[in-house]
Amino acid sequence: MKLLEFLVIASTFLAAAAQAGPSVTITFKNLNTTETANYTVENVNQSSTERDASPKPAKTVRPLFNDSYTVTSRLSPDATTATVQYVMGRKRCAFGTVYVNTTSTGGTLVRNATVTPSNGAICTARITSINAMTNAWTAEFTMK
Repeated sequence: MKLLEFLVIASTFLAAAAQAGPSVTITFKNLNTTETANYTVENVNQSSTERDASPKPAKTVRPLFNDSYTVTSRLSPDATTATVQYVMGRKRCAFGTVYVNTTSTGGTLVRNATVTPSNGAICTARITSINAMTNAWTAEFTMK
């Protein structure tokens, strides 16, 4: 009976892992020399990103410091999204990165990184590497 229970539990974990999308490793860089960047969650997409991140994003990033974490989607093997937001006083940067595999329907692989700055924030988002074998990628988000 113990073996049967183990096999059921193991197959459940394997099935869940098979559904996971490729991971994205995010590095957030606070380029400001005096202000701390505060990580905030304000919508369901940001909440999902935080849930799927390992380790969890740091709540604060000191001036001239970085924070890195990896996000792996639980929903589909063909899609991963990550959306995060950082605030410095009134300045705000909302970042996003997405991977969508549409090759199974004759399309292409779509991967991008975006940023929406507000209140005078200077922000960048870029993809810094892609693993062609696993479709995992790395993204760098900066704020000043």
